[in-house]
Amino acid sequence: MAKAILEPQQNKVSGGRDSGQSVAGAGSRVEQVRAEYVVSAGRPAAALVAQGAAGAWVLYRNQFLSSSAQTQISEIRKGASASNLIGMAEALHVPRERIYQLIGLSASTAKRKLARDETLDPPMTERLNRIGAIEKLAEDTFGDPVMASAWLQTSNLGLGNLAPLSLLDTEIGCREVSRVLNAIAYGGAA
Repeated sequence: MAKAILEPQQNKVSGGRDSGQSVAGAGSRVEQVRAEYVVSAGRPAAALVAQGAAGAWVLYRNQFLSSSAQTQISEIRKGASASNLIGMAEALHVPRERIYQLIGLSASTAKRKLARDETLDPPMTERLNRIGAIEKLAEDTFGDPVMASAWLQTSNLGLGNLAPLSLLDTEIGCREVSRVLNAIAYGGAA
């Protein structure tokens, strides 16, 4: 399930102060255009699905991140589909083997899980989603998935001159990358 997208819909409304309108003069009524928002989940979801494995990964990631803590715990315990490894690799523009390393899977185990359409175990699912949260934070910070991917793969002074992606195999590394992204987003020192 994709996150809902808000789209503006123009409606004309007339009224006085009680309906939130400004009044130009005493006793006059002013028409004002008010933007209401409607929820549209179909179009973005269809566009992401058209992107193949990367789009399916982004849909899964966004659904997971927008879920309640209880739902996230349940999803982690259930295990994510191994196909998300391919989607994450495509979305980040990195080799699959790099994602296998970050998740803590050998290439042979990953290939077996993919061939049999198996799920990842809970610790691997948790790592996958933790990396997904950093990926999403980078996309939100830079406003573009391609820029986010490039930033994650580029050495960063604030991270000891290491590429942020190289730190995402540990919780502490994810916290450090998150700290730098928040500093970038809010103008602090990285």
